[in-house]
Amino acid sequence: MILYDFEYERPSSLQEATALLSETGEGAKLLAGGTDLMPNMRVEVITPSLLVSLSAIEAVAPEKSTDGSIKIDALIKLSDLVDDELIRRELPMLAEAAHTVAGNQVRVMGTLGGNLCQESRCLYYNQKHDYQFVEPCYKRGGDCCFPFPGNDQNVCWAVYMSDIAPVLIALDATLEILGPDGTRELAMAELFTGDGMNPFTLEASEIIQAIIVPPLPERFGWGYHKTTVRGGLDFGTAIIVIALQMAEDGETCSWAKIIYGAVGQGPLRPTTTETSMENAALDPALLAVAASQEISPLPHHGFNKGYLRENIRVYTERSLVQAIERAQGKN
Repeated sequence: MILYDFEYERPSSLQEATALLSETGEGAKLLAGGTDLMPNMRVEVITPSLLVSLSAIEAVAPEKSTDGSIKIDALIKLSDLVDDELIRRELPMLAEAAHTVAGNQVRVMGTLGGNLCQESRCLYYNQKHDYQFVEPCYKRGGDCCFPFPGNDQNVCWAVYMSDIAPVLIALDATLEILGPDGTRELAMAELFTGDGMNPFTLEASEIIQAIIVPPLPERFGWGYHKTTVRGGLDFGTAIIVIALQMAEDGETCSWAKIIYGAVGQGPLRPTTTETSMENAALDPALLAVAASQEISPLPHHGFNKGYLRENIRVYTERSLVQAIERAQGKN
């Protein structure tokens, strides 16, 4: 139950919404689907003075441009993203990732932009004040990070859990961002600060209004896997995303991207392993070992680093096999 007072506005355009955000500052929060914001408000993790509802603004269906790129409205519901014929045909990895978000009751309310901008998560941070036992954590104004009590650097280690962000990074997506002074573009990979306290590079008055995905190359392959405790109901234990292009000979890899979600303050990439895959024949088993050892997954929700690293190794290998077979036309 939400017991504190706040103001509520329902603008008819994103331009009006950015103006309201600009006028109010840090005390304002956007309300789209509300599947992340409202639970956090109920336990007073987030206590905005103003809610700016986007419910009066209708999402535009995904569109393919003459250059082959696809523009997706950030207000599209996740369920519509799953069912859209253009997305399923041209960007099946994105449809697959959207389908893994929670259950259908959440997907019919949650939006793409909301999934990208969801609050980071931690067993201590995402609880009522009286459930934190002793004192607030760093992110709630305290002076301790309970999952890492030896941390003396005022660093918040809350984990970023988006199912979809790693996929959009793998697809080289660009964000179209609207602010009081107009629009700007930002590479999807540049949305993240790597700081659990303030995870995003967006200004308080900015809104993601669209996502633009460039056309996929020939001989493109992908793999996606999300591990959870209870199937589709949970946030991910780890998310593994592979995107690659095979050379014309069908045996060597031209380039590859490996993105890990739900194991860091933002998506993680084993860049040394990625570089080793360029213009090379691929051994999924060896590459999976190298990639899992290169990153440092954050322990979260009872899962230690050793468990997460082994989880990542196993599903990186399987996802690499899947991506290679897709690129070779075998899957």
